[in-house]
Amino acid sequence: MSDEQLPVISIDQAEAVELIELLEFVEVWLASAGPTINEAFRRFVGTDAYSLTALRAELLTWAARFALAPAEPH
Repeated sequence: MSDEQLPVISIDQAEAVELIELLEFVEVWLASAGPTINEAFRRFVGTDAYSLTALRAELLTWAARFALAPAEPH
């Protein structure tokens, strides 16, 4: 891992809320996905090393990060 700092990207609080809702919406949809979606995802990824379960966990992780981020002043 590099010692370089990643750039900071700021978004409006309302946009962050919308992004959180979108991430959670997709995660819920994927949670109800049947075998057809699971198989399509596996083919798309090309390996069993990254599963739909892992993607769902990452979506929720990012939603939590946005929820915990300090609000940008207007």
